[in-house]
Amino acid sequence: MEKIVKEKIMQHLVAHKLIADCQHGFVNKKTCVTNLLEAMDFLTYNVSRKLPVDVHFLDFAKAFDKVPHRRLLQKLESYGIKGNVLNWIKVFLSNRSQRVILGNTSSTWVKVTSGVPQGSVLDPTLFIIFINDLPEHINSENLCKMYADDTKILSVVKTTEDKARLQSDIDSVVTWTRTWLMELNIKKCKVMHFSKYNVSPHIYLMNEYDAKGSVTRTVIESSTSEEDLGVQISNDLKYERQAQIAAAKANKVLGTLKNTFISRDTKIWKKLYTTYIRPHLEFAVTAWIPHLEKDINVIERVQHRVTKVPHEIKRFDYKTRCIKLGLTSLLNRRLRGDLIQKYKFENSIDSISWHIDPPNIPPSYGHRKRFHHEMDNNCLVRYNSFNNRVAHPWNALPNVVVIATSVDRFKAKIDQL
Repeated sequence: MEKIVKEKIMQHLVAHKLIADCQHGFVNKKTCVTNLLEAMDFLTYNVSRKLPVDVHFLDFAKAFDKVPHRRLLQKLESYGIKGNVLNWIKVFLSNRSQRVILGNTSSTWVKVTSGVPQGSVLDPTLFIIFINDLPEHINSENLCKMYADDTKILSVVKTTEDKARLQSDIDSVVTWTRTWLMELNIKKCKVMHFSKYNVSPHIYLMNEYDAKGSVTRTVIESSTSEEDLGVQISNDLKYERQAQIAAAKANKVLGTLKNTFISRDTKIWKKLYTTYIRPHLEFAVTAWIPHLEKDINVIERVQHRVTKVPHEIKRFDYKTRCIKLGLTSLLNRRLRGDLIQKYKFENSIDSISWHIDPPNIPPSYGHRKRFHHEMDNNCLVRYNSFNNRVAHPWNALPNVVVIATSVDRFKAKIDQL
């Protein structure tokens, strides 16, 4: 029943274009990758033009648990969700209670009057509806990106007015949380200052309220590196730390699997690797792809180690081991992943809003979906950003590949090249 209600609600929201464009969480055609790509596109575009950029990472305290039921129902009704569906949701949220059990001791039951039921099919949808109007309080000159409650505000801060406008946005967000009985974890809210031209970083403040309602202006802590949707972002726009973290996680899993499985059979280890290890190396990699040789090698060495585990192929060189395991280098897989992602964008399988849309190339030759890349060497990360790095391999694809009628057919065709 929850699944049916969720589908009907989402159909209504999408049909009437009610979901905020900046929301990427639990929304059709959007993912954490599209969120990260849009944010990095804005960031690298401006940094490459020698503009200072500040990014605020906001942390909601127990976000899903804080949603007040009455206010949630009020918002649902304001978005046109009424009648039997609204009544069903009222029943779904009501008559819930909880208690804490520790060993043989338990607390008394307490009625639950806030929070969306976590673990249910419907709870993410209810939450994004509740938080949906938050971006309306962000100045249009600034950029807001959300994945459920994970919220960041990006702004070019070239002038005093720019910084004041960003401060105003922070104040507006705090006001919104007070109005809707939500709470920011101020100690976990951070600001990052990007660009070497950000010579005098601004100090931002946030209102902090005590139990009596008294307010204190608290300084938002500055950070040089933050985890954003599982990806480590550094203010120098390098992905060395992210590559190290990804490799460390993968190596840890590799060690666990080697201790768990006695078998060193080739087929078994290919399955173990592709199921449990490689995903750590490729999570959201389209958004943070390593472009420095040392970072590329850090990632590739994990696969190098894995291919040495099966005894029957251990004596061969790395390239031969990969062939016998039916693997390609991770570098080639990332290129393949870029092309697949570009195909999804071109065919509206995934949706993305670029800060600057890449211009198309007139169809004098080649396929009709070719586009220009930027000739920009001022920022290495911008030079290697998604549209710039995928332009050449995408433009070189034969037309018969580009016009593939499904993702699976596109994959099959590029694998044959």
